[in-house]
Amino acid sequence: ALIPLAPSSVQIKPFTTVHLFRYDGNNIRALLRRTKMHLSNALLLSLLFPPTPTSAQTNVGCDATCPPLGFESDSSHICPGTVIDATTATRQHAICHPLDTTNNNNVVNNKLSFSSFQKPGHVTVIANYYTGCEAGRRESGVYAGIAQRIHDDTAGKVTFVSSLKGGGDCSFWAGFYVDDAVVMGFTRPSTMPLTVSDESYDLRDALFTAPYPHPSYMVLDENLEVKYKSVGPCCGYSRYYDCTDDVALGLDKMLTEQITKVYNEQLATSQTVPTTASDTDVEGSDDSPPNENANACQSTTYSQWSACSKTCGDGGIQFRHRLHSDTPVETQPCPVDVASTLPSCEEQCVSEFGNEFDVTVIASDLDSPRDLAFHPTPGVHLGSVSEGRSFHPEQGEELWVANGLNHSVSIIASLGTEDQTTISRRDRGYYHYMNNITALAFNTVGNSGRNADQDTFNYFAVCNDNRNDYVGSKEPNYFMGPTLYDTDTVNKPGRKNTVNRAGEDCSDPSDQCFFLHADMLHESPACIGIAHDPEVETAYGTVYWAFDTTGDNSGDEGQLVKFDFSQPHGPGSMDHSVAVVRRYPEVKLYRDENHAHGHAGMVVHPTKRILYVANPGRGSVVAVHVDTGRYSRTAREEYPIFSNRLPSFEYSVYECVEQDADFASGLDNPSGLALSLDGTKLFVAERAGRIMALDVESGFVLQTINLSPLGYTSIGGLTISPKTGDLYFVDMDSNQVVRIDATSVRTGECIYQSHADSLFLSALEIAQSEVDLDCGEDTFSLMRDYTCQVDGTIPNGTLFEQVHTDSGYASDNPDVQSMAGMDEAAALLANRTDCEYESELNFDALLLGGYYCHVCLPYNHGSSCDAGGTCANIQWQGFTCDNEYYVDFESSANDSSLVLSSLHHDQTYPKNSMLELSRGVTYRFTVRTGPMQPVSIVTSPDFSSEISLQESSAKSLSLDGGVTNGPILLTVDDATPDCLYLTTPCTEPIMLMVEGATKCTSSVSMRGDCSDNNEPDDIALLPVAKSSAQCISSIWGYSALLLVSSTIVFGA
Repeated sequence: ALIPLAPSSVQIKPFTTVHLFRYDGNNIRALLRRTKMHLSNALLLSLLFPPTPTSAQTNVGCDATCPPLGFESDSSHICPGTVIDATTATRQHAICHPLDTTNNNNVVNNKLSFSSFQKPGHVTVIANYYTGCEAGRRESGVYAGIAQRIHDDTAGKVTFVSSLKGGGDCSFWAGFYVDDAVVMGFTRPSTMPLTVSDESYDLRDALFTAPYPHPSYMVLDENLEVKYKSVGPCCGYSRYYDCTDDVALGLDKMLTEQITKVYNEQLATSQTVPTTASDTDVEGSDDSPPNENANACQSTTYSQWSACSKTCGDGGIQFRHRLHSDTPVETQPCPVDVASTLPSCEEQCVSEFGNEFDVTVIASDLDSPRDLAFHPTPGVHLGSVSEGRSFHPEQGEELWVANGLNHSVSIIASLGTEDQTTISRRDRGYYHYMNNITALAFNTVGNSGRNADQDTFNYFAVCNDNRNDYVGSKEPNYFMGPTLYDTDTVNKPGRKNTVNRAGEDCSDPSDQCFFLHADMLHESPACIGIAHDPEVETAYGTVYWAFDTTGDNSGDEGQLVKFDFSQPHGPGSMDHSVAVVRRYPEVKLYRDENHAHGHAGMVVHPTKRILYVANPGRGSVVAVHVDTGRYSRTAREEYPIFSNRLPSFEYSVYECVEQDADFASGLDNPSGLALSLDGTKLFVAERAGRIMALDVESGFVLQTINLSPLGYTSIGGLTISPKTGDLYFVDMDSNQVVRIDATSVRTGECIYQSHADSLFLSALEIAQSEVDLDCGEDTFSLMRDYTCQVDGTIPNGTLFEQVHTDSGYASDNPDVQSMAGMDEAAALLANRTDCEYESELNFDALLLGGYYCHVCLPYNHGSSCDAGGTCANIQWQGFTCDNEYYVDFESSANDSSLVLSSLHHDQTYPKNSMLELSRGVTYRFTVRTGPMQPVSIVTSPDFSSEISLQESSAKSLSLDGGVTNGPILLTVDDATPDCLYLTTPCTEPIMLMVEGATKCTSSVSMRGDCSDNNEPDDIALLPVAKSSAQCISSIWGYSALLLVSSTIVFGA
């Protein structure tokens, strides 16, 4: 809504004539299609006619303490006394207002860096703002007025910078601030403040790191040391008019006092008389519309057409260019008379395939594997011991595999060595965070130069092909998108990157571990592809690109979506208020409609900055220049389901993106994509079994191999080993991970030449240099539509409401989505039993309310208890299971014993106790006794470590004599003996009596002396049936656990 301008003496009255929807049937139907919810009449009316904003402050947290409370150890927070680091100080920022800065000695090419203000006597003031009609904007006019006044009074010694973000045209919004300054009673600003578009949010995240409140300000001295940092008076007000003029004008006194203090202190210590010459020419004004021809390029004639881009086939394209033009480049197909003279493009030989190839099965027994990726730091997640199993991170690589049907990730450790083993892991709330996981991608940028407390190296994100139906148990509400995880548990102990069932940090090497998500965004339901962007501009490195198959709301086509998690909320929180989501509707993507499950590969070229996307439904690969596109409008109206309503959450539509929709075409259902290590080849898999190597420069096929004769007809993701360059793929039907082995790479015979024409590439380089030098950086492009225009629509204030209102995600209070507060109404959900598919209960509200165990959640009340177990919820932490027990060892001078305990029953059982077991239940005994005290479940109460391996196997049902750290899984069925015993050498066993048993032997006959490290004498064995052992697959896709007989599984 536009703000009416009025003289400062006129009181501006609030108005609320703003609407969430245009009231026509098509939009309402689109909303209902998108949400698939049964909205009550009251809820629908509240969406169509939002209530009048109130003037009361909401509790959003406006404490100016730095670092923020609870973040005292986080080095990413820049506080008073800190000098801005060189990377931040020297980074260039484009100025969007004022448009003419040619007379400003501190600005070069209309760009600024804070290092240019590092000079004697200088003071720099920085403001942190978001676009839109929200309360923080009330201060921006005051700030603009202060900026011009103080800048003039100090002869240019104080420079003011506004960091603007949140979508929209930067210069447009900056112009509003100038008008607001006049309304507030200030002289119309002309040369201050210098407004920069913080489109990548690097200024915010470097200087005003969340959760530092907004709007906020910083004052730097001549050495770029932070002397003052605080929060503006409009902080805490939700809407524009909630913060009155009188409140906003309080910024004048606050900033003027602090700036004067710093300025005068520097003046007093200066050895020179201050000059009256200004650092900038303050004469003139940019109040009037800028002269569009002042810096415009005056057209020259086009150059000659270049050579054709390709040396074979259709010849590709030609281009010509000219200087001093708003349309400096034209392209056309290679002329027919030229293309007709070119040879056909013959396939060649690439080293990844060789003249001949073979395949090696790396892992099997997975569960519809969709994608795979190498972990950038093997061992940082598993360490040397996890879940009672030993790992060898120094041996081989580590490959992670996404299992779609059981919603887990299988980790293949020590790949290709004799120590290779596989362990599977998932989120406790997999039914939301990993529901039908279809793609995964790591942040592999290890040398980004980012602050250690902000860098997300070793994080990974997953993409879920699901509309949020809680594994088929709930009508989809489309509140679904990528989930982010931090894999580092070795260097971040206690951070809860993995947890046990109860929600405690999974630091005990015997505990079963679960992922705990670091963040999640919810704007791409039914996502089938994801790729990390290796950019180094953002503060955290959390930019991912996703393939949203539901993109256009009609179900006809999908879209490309950019997710920047910005500052991940971290384990244990659900605050999504700091993030950026941008939709690119011009990039039209289509899934394969012939298969229920699929994968679309995505990969970003690190130097070309091109994103390649497999487009299965169109048989093509799309190439998108990821650094292009311009803000068009907010996405909140067309896509009313989003993660957070606060202005710090940007949800936008971007248009005019540069793309080649047919970089490769004529493909049969393309799936996986991968780049060669040198970036010259793009590998493309077709689901049915072919894999092609494409020339990155030309898009032509260099070599093709066909795997369908080997039985691989459902290929999903591809990946390249960062160490060996070998190509790996997953096959969804055979449930395998497979490596391609180039068995014959004959010297001098397995070579290839690019199909790109060298004359074309040479002309391209020259033209790009000339045009960019003449008309500005990044002006030249072969893909750009220079006539494309976007409409920078002003965000409607009520679009910061949303459909997802009944779960807490729409709250003004960020504490509702964090461990600090949570939604108090969540406690009322405990007794809800309306779990039906179409009931009004929002299952997302259960998660937000801290329910990991609830009668309405799928599969055993949402818990991961072993079969037959019953869970109990621990609010906002986790759950316990009544069939899980811990086994410890206690030793004293006079006695040693096993100790059995249960978190669920909150009980430690005394010695000589008896545990009754129920048939049809699998019991988990997590052993924590240590290497000298192996524990087994036996059919006789006696145990000796001196008995033979054959006798021990028969007696203890274990091939190795026991478990020292890790799980023993005991399934009690009809074949299970009535009496079993938990036992370890030289101690009294714990009796396990199966229900229905009438009597078990409780006496123990110990022979020999167990003291002073003497082992007991051999004992006579009771006759028992001989047991057998075999490796089996667990329900998570792959397991290295051991099944003994048909009832007991032993860990390491």
